[in-house]
Amino acid sequence: MTGHASHLGSIKLTVVARIAAESRTRTLFAGVAMALGALAGTGCASGGPAATATGGTGSETTNNPSGGPGLGTGGGSGESAALTLDTGRTVIRRLNRTEYNLTVRDLLGTSTTPGDSLPVESATDFFDTVGEFLSMSPLQFETLETAASALTDELFALPATDPKRAKVFVCTAGDEATCARQILTAFARRAFRRPAATAEIDSLMALIDKVRAGGTYDDGLKAAITAVLLSPHFLYKEETSVGVAENAPPKPLNAFELATRLSYFLWSTMPDDALSASADTGKLVSAPAELAAQLERMLADPKSETLSSNFARQWLALSRMDAVNVNVDTTVYPSYDPELPAAAQEETATFFSHLISENLPLHTLIDADFTYANARLAKHYGLTAAGNSLMRVSLAGTPRAGLLTQTSFLMGNSHPDVSSPVQRGNWILQRILCAATPPPPNNVDLSFKPGATGVTARAVLESHRMDPACGACHNLIDPLGLGLENFDGIGAYRTMDNGAPVDASGTYPGGATFAGATELSRLIAQDSRYSTCVTKNLLTYGAGRLFSSPESMTYADALAQRAMAAGSGTWRSWISMVASSEAFRTNRPDSP
Repeated sequence: MTGHASHLGSIKLTVVARIAAESRTRTLFAGVAMALGALAGTGCASGGPAATATGGTGSETTNNPSGGPGLGTGGGSGESAALTLDTGRTVIRRLNRTEYNLTVRDLLGTSTTPGDSLPVESATDFFDTVGEFLSMSPLQFETLETAASALTDELFALPATDPKRAKVFVCTAGDEATCARQILTAFARRAFRRPAATAEIDSLMALIDKVRAGGTYDDGLKAAITAVLLSPHFLYKEETSVGVAENAPPKPLNAFELATRLSYFLWSTMPDDALSASADTGKLVSAPAELAAQLERMLADPKSETLSSNFARQWLALSRMDAVNVNVDTTVYPSYDPELPAAAQEETATFFSHLISENLPLHTLIDADFTYANARLAKHYGLTAAGNSLMRVSLAGTPRAGLLTQTSFLMGNSHPDVSSPVQRGNWILQRILCAATPPPPNNVDLSFKPGATGVTARAVLESHRMDPACGACHNLIDPLGLGLENFDGIGAYRTMDNGAPVDASGTYPGGATFAGATELSRLIAQDSRYSTCVTKNLLTYGAGRLFSSPESMTYADALAQRAMAAGSGTWRSWISMVASSEAFRTNRPDSP
């Protein structure tokens, strides 16, 4: 075994032992940092200007760096109204699989996706970005060690003239030690997402000397770069507020921490040069206009497509379509083919992407009079479109409007051989209105069985609601799902169900009546719970912690209602509002 491999083997054993002994995420970070101290330094260098973000006292201020909704204006009265931040806190977050892939792409220029080999993270409250549940197991670290070695080998195998190599090897001539320090200083700045402390670079230089004693300069430099890729400062989004004190007021993130949160929120990857430069000067936290400008720039960048591929995909459960092909009963739905769910998934992702790129109103997700379809999907909808590429098509004059009449939702919330008003209604309550229903009793049969010929789903569910154990929840769930019964289990429009006419009318909470999906969609889009739920989900995904407690929902509701009162309810302004909120720009310290 070479000196490089032997040294890394020793690192792995030390870190795995440490991981096995630690259970809390913040303690794990400290343990991994200690285990790798000889490589990457033991300190969490904050570097750069001190944070000066406003709102670190437990309530929002009237300062509005996003340029979006005026956070200091309550109810449209023009008076300042404090927003009390909940007591939740964000723990140190490990890069998840997607973030790891995109980060090494931007750091090293690789086209490989080594994060795909990591164990799949379970979603918590819909998202795989929640820090409490991003643990580090021995298997994960072993996979990361393999990935780091492979990535370093790939880098060193590139020709000297390759731009990807040149971006890392910023010094190629002169004294080897001087060059190595320049390379590692620049590389660690990007990898750690903040300037590396002198002690950290000194430790890496010591590793070079140790490895090259039994090998070459390149062996030593390769070991040092591999060590950076195995450092907790790379694998975790470090925040110095964690582990400070119990029950302390929220602490503003410093410029580098805020840049990291912003970048992973909007792009699922590391900050780019422009955002890093803003953090280096401190303007990101000291100048409200700078934060607003960076947000607008980042949302306009193609990398913000990850809000569709990651945030929307998880929130709207688009991955459920991946399993549809093996479930649909083609004897019931002979028009079904594998191209349909693929097009449906792409439809919703494209639709959501355009909501952001065109800065459309928040309610458009639910009640839009357009969608995106290719020839296959257009045929399914009774519309006209040509080719395999999705194009914008009008829904005016059709029975469809917005997300809830898109096939990804309708098919994803059906049984293989029949539609499911219960699944559809419950999905709307949980994901669109954040009105979670309690789980069903243990002895309840969850399968949905159509009645005899001529007996509709409405009739079956009316009978089901007669059971006192079921009525309390189903009185909330069923009207929403039954309002979509004009669409069968694969999302095709119909007027008959099981040999009887479909009745898609109902009464919405509060007393408003509706007749069919488009009227139901308009009521949901106007429901104040919808804007609160969007806010809550953006906060969960972006800040990487849960916002499900009553006080957290009160905070999300206050943000949403104030934004609506200010008259700025578009998708970009909403995302900017979340990113400039106190919950996003601060962290509440935890106990050591």
